[in-house]
Amino acid sequence: MKRKLISLLLVFTMLAAMFMGCGKSETVQDAGENTNTGTDVENDIDTDQDDEEMSEIVVGWMSFAPLDEKQTAAVVEAVNAITEKEINTHVDIQFYAPDTYATQIPMMIQANEKLDLMMYTPVPGASYDSFKGQNQLMDISGYLDTFGKDIKDNLGDLLKATTTKDGIFGAPAYRLMAGDLYIVMRKDVLDDLGLTEKAQNMTTWTEYREILEEVVAKTDLAGVANCDADGSVLAVSPYYLGSDSFAENRAFDTLGDSYYLIAVDEKTDTVESYYFSEEYEKAVARAHEWYKAGLIYKDAATSQDMGDTLIKNNVAFSTIETGELGVETTKGTATGHEVLCKKITEAIISTQACFKFGFAVPVTATEPEAAVKFLNLLYSNADLLNTMAWGVEGRDWVNKNGEAAYPDGVTAETVAYHTADFLNGNQFLVLPWEGDGADFREIQKSLQDSAPVSKYMGFSFDHTGLENELTACFNIGEQYRNGLNSGSVDYKTVLPEFREKLKAAGIDKIIEAYQEQLNAWLGK
Repeated sequence: MKRKLISLLLVFTMLAAMFMGCGKSETVQDAGENTNTGTDVENDIDTDQDDEEMSEIVVGWMSFAPLDEKQTAAVVEAVNAITEKEINTHVDIQFYAPDTYATQIPMMIQANEKLDLMMYTPVPGASYDSFKGQNQLMDISGYLDTFGKDIKDNLGDLLKATTTKDGIFGAPAYRLMAGDLYIVMRKDVLDDLGLTEKAQNMTTWTEYREILEEVVAKTDLAGVANCDADGSVLAVSPYYLGSDSFAENRAFDTLGDSYYLIAVDEKTDTVESYYFSEEYEKAVARAHEWYKAGLIYKDAATSQDMGDTLIKNNVAFSTIETGELGVETTKGTATGHEVLCKKITEAIISTQACFKFGFAVPVTATEPEAAVKFLNLLYSNADLLNTMAWGVEGRDWVNKNGEAAYPDGVTAETVAYHTADFLNGNQFLVLPWEGDGADFREIQKSLQDSAPVSKYMGFSFDHTGLENELTACFNIGEQYRNGLNSGSVDYKTVLPEFREKLKAAGIDKIIEAYQEQLNAWLGK
């Protein structure tokens, strides 16, 4: 994340954005029924735009920090200066904070309100899985063929993540997905205590614990804080972190599951529940031991603030979360402190990575053609991308030798608009921020192109008939996850109770369905 961002869920917990459109497509009256199929779309699309009326679309956009019209009006005006010229479309962008977004956007779809493009996010209620599982996404394959060349050219095989036998139902944000897992620590504290070299060279959780013991004993800071709203401290999905050795920890593929339930062993192609794994039990056992020892932030299970914010507010010394190239710079900005970041394990690019942030057209959209045209610009037009990320050029940012920077007299505290560079389509076209280097995007792109990709990329699970079990298991997870992940409850009694309730709610049926569908997919 970039400057002036408030650290979110899921990993961060979290977020996302939506857009609206206006054209000559038929209106879908029932939010539960998608009457626009890829085949029909190809027949319905009118590509003759001569003398057309200007389309008008509504776009739902998630921002990490609350934004009001005073901040966004000039940005939307600058966006329309581009879209009205390039695609004859006026865009009404409606900005929502994460919690509001996750309730407002589903309500808009259910009420058949004007909404033509939206972002799917890691936030429960506004995730790809949630929208797809409720039949709220339109097949845009025909529109992509006609209006989405830049989307398809950039995403390539990543589009497999949102493709099923019935069509294509979204476009992942094209960004550096090769984010690894790091321990983020305040460097000034390490320096003061003479622990910097030890932190740089540690290779085990035991060594990290020794550092935390000194920090807690000699400062007023909590040792390690939760990285998300699920209380995650030492148990962070999608990673197996049970081994004491960092080298033996590893990422796993969730097969696109956003309910935090599923993991798969790549060696055996065996599906299991993350919560039933030996690795999860070891991680929550470690968390409980550390919590009893006073090393974990005491309010980790219930805090509305998360790692970056807690470090910035001088509450915590460290947190464990995902990061990308330049993580020291981005986390330094987010926390307000110089930080030392120690990598624990590498990530893999999976279907779930494509489900974190992306765009989709709701089945209630009245202007899907214009929506996809606008979406295509988000993968191809650098001026539009810089505007959505950094704001109005000259007011919120200036170009300094190939890097975006605050204008003279403007700071992170006074800038009117400044959001993220990875939410808005094609991250690799956004000017890097000052300090990253003018060649930062080229380096990021190289890392993305060389990152390991899961063997299950493109597998898409069909939830049909399992909606009740998935919802029930997710709700049970909501009851137990925070306490276990934070170490604030006794895992010896709570974890068996958690697992028993998952069993009763149908977790075995869910796993069996995943296994059957995965076997069939691998067989093809």
